[in-house]
Amino acid sequence: MTDKTTPVRNLIQAWAQLDVDFMMAQFVDDAIFENVPMDIIVGKEAIKAAMDAFMQQISAAPWELRNIVEAPNGTVLTERDDIFVLKNGSTVNCPVMGAFEVNDDSLITHWRDYFDLSDWNRQLGVDADFGRRAS
Repeated sequence: MTDKTTPVRNLIQAWAQLDVDFMMAQFVDDAIFENVPMDIIVGKEAIKAAMDAFMQQISAAPWELRNIVEAPNGTVLTERDDIFVLKNGSTVNCPVMGAFEVNDDSLITHWRDYFDLSDWNRQLGVDADFGRRAS
């Protein structure tokens, strides 16, 4: 049996290194990323494009993993503080709960993160909820 937490830990390490290629090596080609409440992103190339664009805005992402566990159904659950240092020098600390479906080849097939967009925007000093899913 494989340790399904490995690709998730690698993804967190990739953020710390701002290494999109290492990050993408953790995904299957048709992976799904749900950054709730944002729009769903489907496909490794689309996820890479979104990560590339986001990483252009930050100088560091030292995420803090609080808890990680593999649930009985094989889903990896995380509790994290996703910390982002923006290029303008401001820092955003985003508490996140994540769920990662990992296949038998130790690749992420589905990544769901849940965070408070209002808190994110408040820390950035903005009022809009860009990318929010339609109700």
